[in-house]
Amino acid sequence: MTSLMRRIASHYIYWQKWYRMHYLELDAEGRFAGVFPLEQEIANTEFYDGTLLPVPSGVSFPPSGAFSMEWLAVSDRVTVSSFVYIYRLTGISPATSELGTDNGCGDCHVQRL
Repeated sequence: MTSLMRRIASHYIYWQKWYRMHYLELDAEGRFAGVFPLEQEIANTEFYDGTLLPVPSGVSFPPSGAFSMEWLAVSDRVTVSSFVYIYRLTGISPATSELGTDNGCGDCHVQRL
């Protein structure tokens, strides 16, 4: 029995380190399968601008949706086969000054996919 994989690509993905132009895979039940290079078009791959962050399911954040460096630390806890939610961050990239030592990002928008 073959399960369908959900592939989600973005300009940037953060999972234990920054990836540029990669995609992440989830199995049909929402378990994280990994991050892979986006070397060519792959059928049925979703693409979003901004940065994607896998976050363990069950982790709650402030309802304001404000981004902080804590999000990156929580994403580091994701392992292969973890149940995850995928969050899309717009308004930041690893090259922007918003990822500075002030641990915040005033112009960032967070959306759960």
